[in-house]
Amino acid sequence: RDIANRVVRALNGEETENRVISLQTGFGGGKTHTLISIYHIVKSGARLLQSESCKHILQKGVTPNFEGAKVAVFTNNTTDVSQGRQTTEGFTIYTLWGELAYQLGGVEAYEKIKLNDIERTAPTSAIFKPIIEKAGTSLILIDELADYCVKATSKKVGVGNLFSQTNSFMQTLTEVVSAVPKCVLIATLPASATEVADSQIGQTVLDSLHTRIVRIGSSVKPVDDDEIFEVVRRRLFEQINDVDVVDLVAKRYKDMFHNRHRDLPDYCDKMEYANKIKKSYPFHPELIEMFRQRWGSDSRFQRTRGVLRLLASIIQDLWRRRDSLVGSQALIHTSDVNLENLGSLTGTITNLMGSNWETVMLADVYGSSSNARKIDDADPTSNIGQYHLTQGIATTLLMASVGAKQNKGLDIKQIKLCVLRPKAFNHNDVDGALNKLEQVAHYLYSTKVGGATYWFESKANINIMIAQAKTEIKTEDVYAEIVNKLKHSASFVHDLNVLVCPTGDIPELKRLTLVILHPAFAMPTGGSPSFSLMEEVRNIATKRGNSDRVMRNTIFYLACSEAGRGALSDKLKDYLACEKILTEYSGRLERDQNIEVQNRKREYEKGVDEALIRAYNVAIKFSVKEGIDSYELKNYASDFSSQIRQNLMSEIQEEEWVIKSIGRNLLDRINMLPEPGKNIQVKDLYETFLRFDDKPMITGPSAVIETVNRYCSNGVFNVAFGTPGKWSRIIQNDTIPFLDVTNEDYWLVDTSVVPETCNGAETNNSPKTESGNDTKSNGSTSAADNNGNTPKYKTYKKVTISGQIPLDNYAQLFTSFVQTLKNNNLKIEIKFTAKTTGTNPLTENSATVKSIKESASQLGLKFEVEE
Repeated sequence: RDIANRVVRALNGEETENRVISLQTGFGGGKTHTLISIYHIVKSGARLLQSESCKHILQKGVTPNFEGAKVAVFTNNTTDVSQGRQTTEGFTIYTLWGELAYQLGGVEAYEKIKLNDIERTAPTSAIFKPIIEKAGTSLILIDELADYCVKATSKKVGVGNLFSQTNSFMQTLTEVVSAVPKCVLIATLPASATEVADSQIGQTVLDSLHTRIVRIGSSVKPVDDDEIFEVVRRRLFEQINDVDVVDLVAKRYKDMFHNRHRDLPDYCDKMEYANKIKKSYPFHPELIEMFRQRWGSDSRFQRTRGVLRLLASIIQDLWRRRDSLVGSQALIHTSDVNLENLGSLTGTITNLMGSNWETVMLADVYGSSSNARKIDDADPTSNIGQYHLTQGIATTLLMASVGAKQNKGLDIKQIKLCVLRPKAFNHNDVDGALNKLEQVAHYLYSTKVGGATYWFESKANINIMIAQAKTEIKTEDVYAEIVNKLKHSASFVHDLNVLVCPTGDIPELKRLTLVILHPAFAMPTGGSPSFSLMEEVRNIATKRGNSDRVMRNTIFYLACSEAGRGALSDKLKDYLACEKILTEYSGRLERDQNIEVQNRKREYEKGVDEALIRAYNVAIKFSVKEGIDSYELKNYASDFSSQIRQNLMSEIQEEEWVIKSIGRNLLDRINMLPEPGKNIQVKDLYETFLRFDDKPMITGPSAVIETVNRYCSNGVFNVAFGTPGKWSRIIQNDTIPFLDVTNEDYWLVDTSVVPETCNGAETNNSPKTESGNDTKSNGSTSAADNNGNTPKYKTYKKVTISGQIPLDNYAQLFTSFVQTLKNNNLKIEIKFTAKTTGTNPLTENSATVKSIKESASQLGLKFEVEE
């Protein structure tokens, strides 16, 4: 009404504030209504007051004193910047000045600037002012001029373009209108460049036009930005009756924002935002801002009518679904928009963004096959599933990706502001749902620069490339990679013999050996071993080629579970897919895609390593009598080699599958304790535990050595060396140096077999001399000679022990020398010499050489090779 009164007084010839008006209106500001109203008021003239419904428009004393005023109207679609507009008289008008001259003065006025119009050069005020003066009382309405000028930038005129000429003409027009009485110009300009085009051109156009028009005229903004929410609400609802409810809702949101202020944008915790909620109720402010700021940046989008239509359809859909909605519905969020029911909204998106965006929406956002829906359906009882949170996040990001060419998408704080609601899911649920969506969505993009920002594009992302590559990976490829990783990890296990997925004939083994089974032989979860698994273990345990295996108690097994193998296979396919993409498509990848695939590959490999440990969690022991006995590992190490060395060995020793030494009760039970007249050969004792699978396995010869030394020292039995009845040495209550469990000369004998039976040989318990002094075999003291003199013995500066010993006796070195000489400034020199064999060649890149080279480096030892 204020503008109507100003226009009527100006056309009456009265002195007014300004007759050039820049009408700046934002989204929903009613500028079209204002222009239409002014148009009809001016066309009606004095007849306006004859209508009862119009009497309230003009102030008291303001009466139109004109009839037949001229009105010229120009919008962004009046004239095409390239082809112009065909008139009824048969000629074409190409410019803004051509249109205004023609509408104000007909063909006669147009002829005066015809050349300017055809050449698209702006007329001077000397040419255009007479046209305005002759028109008399006149109103010029220019709507959407900024949109027209953006198009005009593409039309070249001389060294410039049509926009520069139009911009120059606007300065001429404002000067002419200001100088000619009874003439009013109203031009609408958007409140921001995002409502023209989200680009530098849009900003340049808006700034230039604003300078030209406002320099002379006055800027009027009928509706402030904060009032836009009220405008939208009033157009969609008759009234909001319960003000107390609105206040309560605003308070609940403000309390939530305050409690979660670190996870949300700073501005939402201020009182201004609580007031914004009150004004926009029942809409969440971010829903309206999504349309106003982002969608409104596209000039093809109807900023007012289009948004009102979409909001109305959203409300209608929510009303229909009101009984099935979960949780508080105090405000209508972007995440409440169900695209599956809103064809008008999805149609608008494809109109603005292109038909290929329908694929984006169906693949990732809505529909039973969409990735967002699959995530929600996977766990329907969780907050993510109950609130359809992933679909809500995907919808929010989709809406934030429409229109804007720059600053597209949302960061995590903005996402949470859009979807969080009081007394519902936790903000961590938003993180979880978004992370899951990011892993599987085909068209979702993100950038970590300056904080993670997420948006959709119509170009498929790395996920879809990985998904395609995964379809080309075969089961045998996965199994081969598992075997490679097992062999690599096993190469770091040195204190246990490990065979990975053996395929050939396994020789007789006297050393404790772990056989890691091929992934094809998996243990069913919670069930009995499969036939194939049983046969594989039975064949290894009982057969050596075509012969029966003799050493049946030296092998145990590690198998994967079926569930663990499935999880491992899934992760391996992701890893192998990345490897395949980098190998086969590296030349076609963009730089950011290459980096992302590299990052994904590293991430997946870490997951594969963890899954490998959890997959191979079934230890197996076989005996002919009992069959297969399995044990599920309960603990998991950080890497597979540590899992074998630490957790596997520890747990099977707790289960007494493997023992470090042999207890007396066990010796008695298996009839391996000597008695008078019954001697036990140490080698037989050792091989008993290697041959017979009804007994525990032993860690190696050290288990027998430790047992013999312990019970000999404790007096349970004695140890004799030589031939029964012709012992060359008998040890009693002491340890046995250099005990070789494979030597047939060592025997366990009853304690009644004492050194005196040794055919006069000197032992550690030699007979006493005539003088009563003990004679000791190690010469630490000596008996007196016949004259009573004590002879003197040499004192050695040092002793050196060197030579070669069997590998099985290696553990005895510590007991015999290191422990014995630890107080004699003992120095140990180490030298290992190994040669290439047919079964284990020492090549430069072999796992064995790499492992020992790394170990030598860590211990500071010299590593030399002979080629």
